[in-house]
Amino acid sequence: MQAPKAGGGVRSLKGIVATAGAARVLNLHALAAEDRDDPEYNQRPLFIHPVLNRSIIMKYNVPSGEEDNLAPRRFNSTKIVFPFDQDDLDLGGQGLFVDQVDFPNVLARVLDYTDLPLGRDVRVLRTLDRLPTLDPFLVRETLKQLQIDVGRCYSRLNSADQTEMLAFVAGEVEALIRQCFGEVKSNDRRSRRLSQLLLAEQDNAELQPLRDIFRMDVSEFAEAMFSWKGFLYYRWRSRTLAPMLRSTLKSLLAVRAGRYGRIESAFVVSASEQVQQTITAAWREVGQRLRLYDQAFASLTDQENPDGFRSFLMRGSGLFMEIGARIGQMEQVVSFWNYCFSAERLAGMSPEEVLDGLRDLLQALSIGTGLGAQSGVEQLNGAIEKLPAPPAQPLRAARD
Repeated sequence: MQAPKAGGGVRSLKGIVATAGAARVLNLHALAAEDRDDPEYNQRPLFIHPVLNRSIIMKYNVPSGEEDNLAPRRFNSTKIVFPFDQDDLDLGGQGLFVDQVDFPNVLARVLDYTDLPLGRDVRVLRTLDRLPTLDPFLVRETLKQLQIDVGRCYSRLNSADQTEMLAFVAGEVEALIRQCFGEVKSNDRRSRRLSQLLLAEQDNAELQPLRDIFRMDVSEFAEAMFSWKGFLYYRWRSRTLAPMLRSTLKSLLAVRAGRYGRIESAFVVSASEQVQQTITAAWREVGQRLRLYDQAFASLTDQENPDGFRSFLMRGSGLFMEIGARIGQMEQVVSFWNYCFSAERLAGMSPEEVLDGLRDLLQALSIGTGLGAQSGVEQLNGAIEKLPAPPAQPLRAARD
């Protein structure tokens, strides 16, 4: 097998995987170390080639002048990184961009695919490249729709996400704890423990009372818990995304069309409105889908009827493609805007740089340039305000 030797170095790799969320980085390197004895890891791999299956895949914004000859696009490219040393990520790694010129042949030169199905791995990589993020729930449901069978261990939340989500999920499950045990104190340890169990990757005997309530076998319960975790994940991401969207909108409004000529000014106005309308539509759709979760959860906590919530969890993962794609699209806008148009940079950018940036953004979002002139500012602000709050009532709990 050939050693990875593709161009495009990556620095601070250890810092990237330690701090980036699962939506930006798919850390197969860590998974290989932690789950190599899991039967699903070996029997239902994400990638057939073992070296690719322990790489690090990331959504990556390519700085101007860096790797321009390799990256198929500057914004939200999908990069595969092969660490130089499996035991020391501080040494960095070498990378390929998915869909760079002649990508399948380049991959075959980097990795020896003799007697291995190159086409299958390329298909998975190009599927990941088309997604706005690497969110594990969106990835799993997308591959499932394409009938690509992958073990559940590849759809895990990383430790950074789990740590940030813990307090949020504890607040979500308080209503369920209250229903089971009566009064709940602030930071109740039972809420925190249930949150830890829900976010964990392995089945746990402490969740047996919950499985009994739902009357599920082991396989059904594992799928239901994965679904539940997905909706909690999207609730959490939507809550953290709201203030960033407001800030991005404010910055978008700071782009003054008066700096440009007549044609360029019309483009700036049209592009700004299209981005606003795209965000608004995506935000409303996410809110509508999360309300379905709210209603199903309320049947458990308010009506003490586990059947409705059970049924919802069994089919709820079908919503992940819609929710994940829309949240990912909004995060693309925020990420790109912060990357290209921070407040400090925007003030000193030439009109040509701003126009190029707006074109890149429209291209990344696959937006045309022919929408009407209706302003989306009030719509967006209103939609953000109306996003359903995380249910003050959540789940049915395991006992002390």
